[in-house]
Amino acid sequence: MDLYHAREHLHSLTRSLEFMLLDRRDEWLAARLEDLDYGDIDGIEAAVREYPLEGVKKDEVEKELGYFLNNAPRMRYHWFRSRGLFAGSGVVEASCKSVIGQRLKQAGMHWTVSGADAIIALRCKEASSTWEAICNNPDTQTRSA
Repeated sequence: MDLYHAREHLHSLTRSLEFMLLDRRDEWLAARLEDLDYGDIDGIEAAVREYPLEGVKKDEVEKELGYFLNNAPRMRYHWFRSRGLFAGSGVVEASCKSVIGQRLKQAGMHWTVSGADAIIALRCKEASSTWEAICNNPDTQTRSA
């Protein structure tokens, strides 16, 4: 789960609770953001459950809290970072735009699905620095008749 989008959900959750948080809103949000950075979804849930809600506000809070509870295994941001992994999708989205989009969306381009799939595979292999291994492997080449 993208950390940026998870933070958006946390801000939305805070807006749903701000009528109860009052002047502690910023402090509460900062603590929950820290929980999120460490993947402590149980901490976020415990902090939310301190405020008994009913009606529409309860539904709002349960919906946002459900986002965190359902995605908790994918929100181990501290663990991901400790292994040098990205916690956001920006790098992947930018790579898709530069590696794939720039080639497929040039003026006058018209692609079949199989043609687009083939060029995408080649562009990704080239970008991943495995071009030589692909080109020199006979199993990746079409056999002549």
